[in-house]
Amino acid sequence: MKTFFLYLLLGANALLVLMNMTSFSAAPGGEPDRLSSQLHPEKLKIVGHGDDAPAAEHAATGAPAAEPEPAAAASEVVHATESAPAETPPSKPLSLACVSWGGLTKAQADAISLRAKGLSFTAKQQTVTGSSSWWVHLPPQADRAGADKKGEELRALGVSDFFIVKDAGANQNAISLGLYKSEESANRALEALKAKGVRSAKIEARDASSIKLEVTGPADQLAGFSSDTSSRVPNAPRANCTPAR
Repeated sequence: MKTFFLYLLLGANALLVLMNMTSFSAAPGGEPDRLSSQLHPEKLKIVGHGDDAPAAEHAATGAPAAEPEPAAAASEVVHATESAPAETPPSKPLSLACVSWGGLTKAQADAISLRAKGLSFTAKQQTVTGSSSWWVHLPPQADRAGADKKGEELRALGVSDFFIVKDAGANQNAISLGLYKSEESANRALEALKAKGVRSAKIEARDASSIKLEVTGPADQLAGFSSDTSSRVPNAPRANCTPAR
């Protein structure tokens, strides 16, 4: 009886071992096929390296990839702005003026023209034929000191309307007492001077022809030159004229 149960137990164990061996071999391909069926390889994706990694990550997560910033375009705009030349305000046109003096002698006109050209002004002379004039004056003194002394004597006698000729020439350091258009007017002026005690005054007839001088230059600079010139030739009429171009 015991022997029967022993054989029955051994048979059951043998049957169990046979069933286990049969279940392991049921899956075709063995252990590798079982692992493959569990991992689902068709759903696996290979993540790239380097510059493609962010794009793959966005693809895996489903988020849209960020667009690259237009750095090159911005740089071109900056460089274009920096390289653009600065606009300079238009310069104002130079304001020119013209002053003329009439009734000048050739020596006076030449002396004024020389001074004007030294200041880069434009000087233009023109010979004018007109009526004769008569000049009441004191003869030229030996030097400027003598002329100044004679001027003090005239002031002491009550004569103030005179000037000392400064321009180089035959009449330099002479004292002008007036220029008159008629000989009669000049004679009346001479008699009035004698009545005040002026003894050395005389009358000189001036040529009918004279020089008209026109000087053109910047208005602000010409103003001072004009005043100085008129003080040198006070009997020469001064007027404005059209600037020479």
